[in-house]
Amino acid sequence: MISPNSLQISQNWWIKFPYHLRLITKIRFYASFGAGGVIYLTSLIFNNIGLSATDIGLGFTISAIIGTITRIFTGNYLNKTGKIQFPIVTSSILSIAASLCLIFSRDTFLYIIGQSFVGAAAGIYWPAAEFGVPYFCHPIETRKAYALVRSSEALGIFLGVLLGGFMTNFLYSKSIFINDIFCMLVITYYISRNSSSIKRNLENFQKKLVDPTNQGQLKWNKNSTIIIFSILLITTSLALIQVTLPLDLVKGGVYRDALSKEIISFIISIQLILLLFLQWPVGSWISKKGRLFGLKFSLINFSFASFLLFISSYLNMPAFYLISFSLILVSLGTASFLPTSTDVVFRIAPSNKKGFALALLSQCFAMGYFFGPFISGRILDLFGYASIIWLSISCCCFIVFAVLFKRLF
Repeated sequence: MISPNSLQISQNWWIKFPYHLRLITKIRFYASFGAGGVIYLTSLIFNNIGLSATDIGLGFTISAIIGTITRIFTGNYLNKTGKIQFPIVTSSILSIAASLCLIFSRDTFLYIIGQSFVGAAAGIYWPAAEFGVPYFCHPIETRKAYALVRSSEALGIFLGVLLGGFMTNFLYSKSIFINDIFCMLVITYYISRNSSSIKRNLENFQKKLVDPTNQGQLKWNKNSTIIIFSILLITTSLALIQVTLPLDLVKGGVYRDALSKEIISFIISIQLILLLFLQWPVGSWISKKGRLFGLKFSLINFSFASFLLFISSYLNMPAFYLISFSLILVSLGTASFLPTSTDVVFRIAPSNKKGFALALLSQCFAMGYFFGPFISGRILDLFGYASIIWLSISCCCFIVFAVLFKRLF
């Protein structure tokens, strides 16, 4: 039984954050709650319908291409206006359209249309959602603020997958899309109710950057190229974990037997539970380290995790334990990467390019989905397993970690 004192402590902890930071945290929770099941379960749902791995990967690739275009426009819009309300509401409407298409989809065509709307919604939403945090967090340190919003997203994704998995198995196979529609309506309500105060808050804090070292910054940081490349590599790894790994497990490895959907859902749930509990403590710990420490820590975790997935393809009985341990490393890598990447990209950009920089960060996620799932889908259809993919990711992450190891920022 939860004691009243515990509830009071939790309430006091939550209230200490600025109102608008709490607002954007709630918005990002609902966005993740709706998207959680869509991200992790869409590939399995349409695999059951009969779409090939190539078709499924193509959908994610087209989604990434559309997202690339919308991110460019959103970044420019944010630089010129500094307003996040219109992009977030627009992305919610597009996400509702995407879910409706995917609900009624029975073939590749409507699936591709739905994924196109998903890409457009994501491309508009992410730069705007990231853009508001540094301006809403004062006097909280930006990395701690990003750890908070990422923790809410971890909770949202976990609950979205948990609820989505239950409803998909026991109620309706495409119930995750109904849940997404509900969450988008909640987000639209939050924005419409607080539109005026959001506008005033953004206008006040855009006149002065919270960190004085960023004032007058006219050029990109000298380490920008390797930082952006490392972020792109990690986002590609995340895309493969979310989209390709479930297909790899359900198809089986070189010697590893195919796993049932129930076991795959259990493994994914364990990883999401770990991320849920690790995000805030790891994010807070990372915020006390050097600004590039989180990226380095993430790269080495993804390197070892991918190597374990590679080995698991050649084993049978111990494979389950290797996969489970690899997802522990993925959780650690993700928990350190998500708050760090946003803060670092915001810091390396010139003062007049912050919106563009956050659009670029969001673009890295789009490019990760562009390269990863389509290529891996072809490999899965050709060979039936994805071991070469995991080995390649492991080597690339370790090489970039070695290059980034001595860099300071």
